[in-house]
Amino acid sequence: MSGVFGVLNQQVAPPGLGLVLALGVFAVAVSAATFVLMLAGPARWRPLTRANVLSTVVHEGGHALLSIVTGGGVFQIEVTSAETGLTRTWSTSRWSRVLTLVAGYATPPLAGLGAAALLHRGLAPAVLALTVLAMVLVLLATRDVLTLGIVVALAAAAFATLKWGPDWLRNTVAYLEAWLLLTSELGGAAAIVVGRLRHGYYGLEDDAAGLAEASGIPAFAWIAGWAALIGWTAWTAVPLLWPTA
Repeated sequence: MSGVFGVLNQQVAPPGLGLVLALGVFAVAVSAATFVLMLAGPARWRPLTRANVLSTVVHEGGHALLSIVTGGGVFQIEVTSAETGLTRTWSTSRWSRVLTLVAGYATPPLAGLGAAALLHRGLAPAVLALTVLAMVLVLLATRDVLTLGIVVALAAAAFATLKWGPDWLRNTVAYLEAWLLLTSELGGAAAIVVGRLRHGYYGLEDDAAGLAEASGIPAFAWIAGWAALIGWTAWTAVPLLWPTA
């Protein structure tokens, strides 16, 4: 147990400004590519958008967590690609279902803000350790081979970096995680807006449509709420990620 707390409290020197900026630009590029891919599907963007898979797992894990917290449960978490996933849950009430659906787009930016707060204190090892823990919990609801492979690969990468990586690599992976989590849902939220403008508002099965059905509140209100949350977390987290030295 002391070893676990030792890892969570282990500090490393902050990275340089150049690395922080480069990782931030890369994360924004991943989000932009995800937006383009979700709308048009050009294959040339796929190598870049695959970096978004961490946020997809966290998005689906957010659904699962809120379902359990509000008294429901989880049948299965499935990641169908780096950009899309599906979580099958059951809920005990209407508001349990609403909170479960809200959590998807809310969890990655909030997790990114939490990672930024840890990195501000030099706790990159804690970010990696919590990543491993999160992936292990997702594995409990994994039932298909693709999702199993993705989640195990993410956990193994974080664990190997934590266990054997030098401090610069720990910082690189942890800061990249934070940036990707903070920016990942920008592309997804924008895509569901543009999708509605291009294809109409009926017959949709995304989180916003589910929330509109469950709550009676229009889908665009939920999308606006997610956008505000993403903006707030980014506004709060960026100063924490900025090197102080």
